[in-house]
Amino acid sequence: MNSKDYYKKKNDGLLKYWEPKRENRLKYAVLQTLYFAVPFSFIFQALESFSGFLSLQFLFKFVSIFCIYFLLTYYITYNIYEKKYQKLMKESQNFDH
Repeated sequence: MNSKDYYKKKNDGLLKYWEPKRENRLKYAVLQTLYFAVPFSFIFQALESFSGFLSLQFLFKFVSIFCIYFLLTYYITYNIYEKKYQKLMKESQNFDH
């Protein structure tokens, strides 16, 4: 496989991945954040104490991680993927003509 085929395959994969996710920015950000915040909250709490899972301290960790990662996902990650998607769509339209 030459490099052009490789990059075309990678770009097509990104287009397929991003197409359904770009329709609802809030849903994308919340789901990505939950995938990250839930496991990390459990890991951080387990490192500290197994008995604190039903405490306010655990809730605070979860909310803190959720808020920080949500803001990162909503404002930064989404924009990076969207710009890349727009660039690839523009290139593919110019290539077709």
